[in-house]
Amino acid sequence: MKLAKVAVVGCGRPSQRWHLPTVAELARRGRIEFVALCDIDAELAERMGREYGVPHYADVEQMLDRHEDIMAVDIVTGDPTHHAIARLVAEHGRHVMVEKPMAVTLRCCDVIVDACRRNGVHFEVAENYFRMPKQRAILKLIAAGVLGDIVRVHFVEPKGKRFRPFDANVEPRGVSRPVSQFTSYSGLFMDMGAHRFSQIRLYARSEPRRIVASLKKYRPDPEFVHEDWGHAMVDFDNGAVGVYETSRLGEETLRYCQIAGTRGRILDHDPFGPQLPLRMLVDGEMRDIPVEFERCRVDGLDVLSRIVVHTDPPLTYENPYADCAIDDWSIGHAEEIMSIANAAVNDEPPEYGLGGRRDVEMAMAAYESSIQGMRPIGIPIDGMTSYEQMLHDDYADRFGKSITA
Repeated sequence: MKLAKVAVVGCGRPSQRWHLPTVAELARRGRIEFVALCDIDAELAERMGREYGVPHYADVEQMLDRHEDIMAVDIVTGDPTHHAIARLVAEHGRHVMVEKPMAVTLRCCDVIVDACRRNGVHFEVAENYFRMPKQRAILKLIAAGVLGDIVRVHFVEPKGKRFRPFDANVEPRGVSRPVSQFTSYSGLFMDMGAHRFSQIRLYARSEPRRIVASLKKYRPDPEFVHEDWGHAMVDFDNGAVGVYETSRLGEETLRYCQIAGTRGRILDHDPFGPQLPLRMLVDGEMRDIPVEFERCRVDGLDVLSRIVVHTDPPLTYENPYADCAIDDWSIGHAEEIMSIANAAVNDEPPEYGLGGRRDVEMAMAAYESSIQGMRPIGIPIDGMTSYEQMLHDDYADRFGKSITA
């Protein structure tokens, strides 16, 4: 069986915690081949190369030139660099996967899309949340009609420390320049919004029609330019409504996800925990539906084997990596890595691809709605939003060149 030869670019915290160990385990189990890794920090690249026993580089182009056998590259770098590195990889004829968000603006997303199309390669976006086991089971439930027609998807998600007090003397601001420091982080509604907009859209089983949002900055630190709080409401083509709220300030609120349908609902206070609180109409009454999480041990690691939802008939999710030492969280990463690996080997479209661009488009609409006083922003977005223009201008001011150069 032909295996995809995969390289990793970026060896920072997300890569060390999730991508590198998962790529290595998939290679150890004969699913892919781990060929090389690269990081702009030569010392870090050398250390990770020694740890994983693969050649290491501090220059992407050098790595690609020396390893002509590389078929796909997993890009795990700062958000503002995704499109530039992806374009370089595509121009070398290799398939591309970038971490989420796909890019910091839609125009940057299109740099990736256009480069891959011109060079005849596939691209994938490393959106792992919907690929996690419980989310896969939920999507199967929704697709099977167990919840009926979805009418509302609601996420509330506090971020950061349990308590970060508001400054009583600070006047809250909206989105304003500068909108980014162009580090690895691109803002609260881009960082987590890319995840949650993806889930809200997939759970609603529809495309967004318009978004209304309000984003605020409370932190007085001039070095912190991103929003601290945000609230968005999404109107979908099929009539469903999505709501997303997140905050880094104030006392931590209750975290939850609610998926409400005409025949049942899920109300989960730990969206990635080992439970699936499902209630549905049975003989005219709402009842709790038992859900089992079956587990096994692989090389001493507690591994999920399957999820059984005791509907009539039962619905089952089977972990395709139950023979690998991969924990529940990293199953999503294994899925995304194998998506681009299979695309490289079989010349077939990856699972998500342009879905990553849709997530960025929803985030752009949220930022733009806030800037325009909570005016509804229609999707698809036509042209460049004022938020994107501010971000492009900030980049040019700081680096003296266009972000898409």
